Amino acid sequence: METQKTLSSPLATSDDRGRVSESTDEEALPIAEDELMAKVTVVLLEAALELIPEQIAGHPQVVRTARRYGLRPGEMLLDAGIHWKAMRSLEAWWRRGRPDIVHLSLLNLLEKAPVREGLAEVFVHLQDGRVIAFSPGVRLPKNYDRFKGLMAQVLRVGRAPPEGEPLIWTAAKDLRGFLGNRGLILLSEDAEVEERPADIVREAYETGSAIGFGAFPRGPFSKDVLSLATKMVRIRGGEPLKAWDVACALSCALYDLAERLKG
Repeated sequence: METQKTLSSPLATSDDRGRVSESTDEEALPIAEDELMAKVTVVLLEAALELIPEQIAGHPQVVRTARRYGLRPGEMLLDAGIHWKAMRSLEAWWRRGRPDIVHLSLLNLLEKAPVREGLAEVFVHLQDGRVIAFSPGVRLPKNYDRFKGLMAQVLRVGRAPPEGEPLIWTAAKDLRGFLGNRGLILLSEDAEVEERPADIVREAYETGSAIGFGAFPRGPFSKDVLSLATKMVRIRGGEPLKAWDVACALSCALYDLAERLKG
């Protein structure tokens, strides 16, 4: 492939309050123009990311946290590391309140060359159905508290920053509408078929199917998600991997795909 193009995209950085701002990426690697057409879509499924539910907003554990940060309960993310007592009254509490899973998984996928250059795109599917999109140049806060503040803003107003070009935004109201006619390759340790991450990524690139993996702490996928899966596979011998380990495996496979396409 002879025609090469260097991409320069707006990047989001975090200031001291965890807000996103823009800068310019001057070190983006080259990618062939004709390779910009196809993308590998990676989706964190049923992510344990939500605002404090109203039914526990008055719990002492929640109230103390809100006072500490100078926020109202509904402006904070539910976090099992802090609100574990309050959460026990919630339905399916064991699947909820784990922003750290989303944070670590996104850090393994975003800010990588395959995403920056347009070969891959990353989304987060929430347990309420919404799908959150990320600009290819977004830079998430590395600090966990700042990440939580940023994502709480996204869940409240539907985007970040609140004005100007969005760097994180709500892309769809539900997973079915988001996928449209595309297939969904679902990564699950319970799948009977095993494939290498590199083969999964290659298939997604060639067929347009999305790749999805769970971003919740415990339990099976919901029936709604399972009904949308066109293929279920496991990786690494079906070992019960953490979500961020799966994200890392996919990120490495995306780098390999990018090298093959350029070769």
